[in-house]
Amino acid sequence: MHTSIPQAPRRALRTTDAARYLGVSPSLLRKMRGRGPDDPLGLGPRFIRLSPSLIVYEISSLDGWLDSRSRIAATGSVST
Repeated sequence: MHTSIPQAPRRALRTTDAARYLGVSPSLLRKMRGRGPDDPLGLGPRFIRLSPSLIVYEISSLDGWLDSRSRIAATGSVST
Protein backbone atom coordinates (compact mmCIF):
# COMPACT_ATOMS: atom_id res chain seq x y z
CA MET A 1 0.00 0.00 0.00
CA HIS A 2 1.39 3.39 -1.03
CA THR A 3 0.94 6.08 1.60
CA SER A 4 1.77 9.68 0.83
CA ILE A 5 2.85 12.15 3.45
CA PRO A 6 0.53 15.14 3.55
CA GLN A 7 2.23 18.46 2.93
CA ALA A 8 1.43 21.66 4.74
CA PRO A 9 -0.58 24.04 2.57
CA ARG A 10 1.39 26.79 0.88
CA ARG A 11 0.39 30.15 2.27
CA ALA A 12 0.27 33.04 -0.16
CA LEU A 13 -0.75 36.68 0.07
CA ARG A 14 -2.13 39.02 -2.57
CA THR A 15 -0.15 42.15 -3.39
CA THR A 16 -1.85 44.44 -0.85
CA ASP A 17 -1.44 41.97 2.00
CA ALA A 18 2.13 41.11 0.97
CA ALA A 19 3.01 44.81 0.96
CA ARG A 20 1.53 45.21 4.43
CA TYR A 21 3.50 42.14 5.59
CA LEU A 22 6.73 43.71 4.27
CA GLY A 23 5.94 47.20 5.50
CA VAL A 24 5.97 48.79 2.04
CA SER A 25 3.30 50.27 -0.19
CA PRO A 26 1.50 48.09 -2.74
CA SER A 27 2.74 50.42 -5.51
CA LEU A 28 6.37 49.88 -4.49
CA LEU A 29 5.84 46.11 -4.49
CA ARG A 30 4.34 46.35 -8.01
CA LYS A 31 7.33 48.41 -9.18
CA MET A 32 9.77 45.89 -7.72
CA ARG A 33 8.26 43.09 -9.78
CA GLY A 34 7.65 45.10 -12.93
CA ARG A 35 11.17 46.25 -13.75
CA GLY A 36 13.98 44.38 -15.44
CA PRO A 37 16.68 42.46 -13.57
CA ASP A 38 19.25 45.26 -14.11
CA ASP A 39 17.14 47.76 -12.19
CA PRO A 40 17.61 47.73 -8.37
CA LEU A 41 13.84 48.04 -7.91
CA GLY A 42 13.39 44.91 -10.04
CA LEU A 43 14.90 42.80 -7.31
CA GLY A 44 11.74 42.27 -5.31
CA PRO A 45 10.47 39.05 -3.75
CA ARG A 46 9.50 36.09 -5.92
CA PHE A 47 5.87 36.06 -6.96
CA ILE A 48 3.40 33.71 -8.62
CA ARG A 49 1.16 34.95 -11.43
CA LEU A 50 -2.05 32.93 -11.15
CA SER A 51 -3.73 34.91 -13.93
CA PRO A 52 -2.98 38.11 -15.86
CA SER A 53 -4.50 40.14 -13.02
CA LEU A 54 -3.81 37.97 -9.96
CA ILE A 55 -0.37 37.95 -8.36
CA VAL A 56 0.41 36.22 -5.06
CA TYR A 57 3.48 35.98 -2.89
CA GLU A 58 4.30 32.95 -0.77
CA ILE A 59 5.06 33.95 2.80
CA SER A 60 8.23 31.86 2.72
CA SER A 61 9.42 33.88 -0.31
CA LEU A 62 8.69 37.15 1.46
CA ASP A 63 10.62 35.99 4.53
CA GLY A 64 13.54 34.83 2.38
CA TRP A 65 13.61 38.15 0.53
CA LEU A 66 13.62 40.07 3.82
CA ASP A 67 16.48 37.92 5.11
CA SER A 68 18.52 38.52 1.95
CA ARG A 69 17.93 42.28 2.15
CA SER A 70 18.93 42.46 5.81
CA ARG A 71 22.28 40.81 5.07
CA ILE A 72 22.94 43.29 2.24
CA ALA A 73 21.98 46.24 4.43
CA ALA A 74 24.13 45.02 7.32
CA THR A 75 27.10 44.52 5.01
CA GLY A 76 26.61 47.87 3.31
CA SER A 77 26.33 49.81 6.57
CA VAL A 78 29.69 48.75 7.98
CA SER A 79 32.29 51.47 7.66
CA THR A 80 36.06 51.15 8.13
